[in-house]
Amino acid sequence: MIMGVAIKYNDICICLPKPNRHHNCIWYAAEVLKLKTPIGNPGSSQGFYLNDGTFLNRQDALEYAIKNDQLINKQAHHDLYSEDLW
Repeated sequence: MIMGVAIKYNDICICLPKPNRHHNCIWYAAEVLKLKTPIGNPGSSQGFYLNDGTFLNRQDALEYAIKNDQLINKQAHHDLYSEDLW
């Protein structure tokens, strides 16, 4: 099950539970962890994490969400956004 949003930054993965958004991960990385920007550029570094800790990029997460009936926005087509889930 998709549990929350995640952003990869080099060897670090910032994961926050729902109902957080990706901008919350970016804020945490910059303000709390003091990482340099840019953080979590769109593409493979932004995604979601599963209950077992697995990171999925936005495309893979969309396939997973469809397969596991997690979408509240059935119009999602290409990439998954947190608004499609919660």
